[in-house]
Amino acid sequence: MKHDIEADWLLFTTCNYRCDYCFVPEEQLGAKVRVKATPAEWRAAFDRTGRTWLLHMSGGEPSHYPDFVELCETLTERHYLSLNSNLTGPSILRFAERIDPSRVSFINAGLHPEERNRRNGHAVFLRHAEALLKRGFRLMVTAVATPEVLRNFDAITESLRPVGLAPLPKLLRGAYAGTRYPKAYTEEERALFRQHSLAAEKASPHLFDGRRERPTIDPTLGRNFLTGLTGYGGQLCSAGQEFVWLGPDGDVGRCGRGPSMGNLLQGTARFKKKAKPCDRGHCYYFCEKFTARAAQQEWERAHPVAAMATRIKRSLVGAERKDAV
Repeated sequence: MKHDIEADWLLFTTCNYRCDYCFVPEEQLGAKVRVKATPAEWRAAFDRTGRTWLLHMSGGEPSHYPDFVELCETLTERHYLSLNSNLTGPSILRFAERIDPSRVSFINAGLHPEERNRRNGHAVFLRHAEALLKRGFRLMVTAVATPEVLRNFDAITESLRPVGLAPLPKLLRGAYAGTRYPKAYTEEERALFRQHSLAAEKASPHLFDGRRERPTIDPTLGRNFLTGLTGYGGQLCSAGQEFVWLGPDGDVGRCGRGPSMGNLLQGTARFKKKAKPCDRGHCYYFCEKFTARAAQQEWERAHPVAAMATRIKRSLVGAERKDAV
């Protein structure tokens, strides 16, 4: 799945769920949907850059976006997708039928147990998950690791037995129940997180067997931040070059809050030519990946012969795996 650049694409903020830990304000979750471009216009905007994109589609709840399947179908003719979804939209079944799984890096299916139970939505989740799995999509199920979820994790795992998936605990970040996480986790809760995270990783070879790039949204990283999040300020990062944040109206940013890099739909986006020190904050999944990528770039520039040897070795290993399949 070779791509030149990755985007964290906020399609819109509208969502049918109201989870207590959600960082999106409720007025934005209930905002009226305003579509900024047709599927063909979005495709043309990405194509104009001359790059192949991996687009992480998020929200809100992207499966409720108007013409969602048509948008995905058009984009995957040339580009790749990954998806962050609660799997509630009826369009998920059409997505499973019409989208080529080889053009989708992964689907992060958010379980949200409390909200799911309140809406009697578990049967829908299982039906949609099964449809995606039958078509060969790389599906992972995550549950935001509130203290309640960690206490009930065995029951949550059992509820997914019909589709054969093990849920991954996802680090709780920010304000929840009057305190701030992850610092507020107790030692017992941290131990439960590690236990269930390791078990789910072991049970998910389709995601973590090393044969393909790990999902950018990698919940197993949460094990490294159970006592607090890392600051990335000043670290060399390839955001702006190999990764951007993309807003609903086409605005492009390096990541997080900061100066705009232009607008994709208007054709004014301008990308960085090399990695630069981090001057803002976004999300540790992307921060971990693209600070590591920047460090790799620096090493390759400093050691060109060794870098070439490594690339040759990787291509030979890839060819061997292809022959084995």
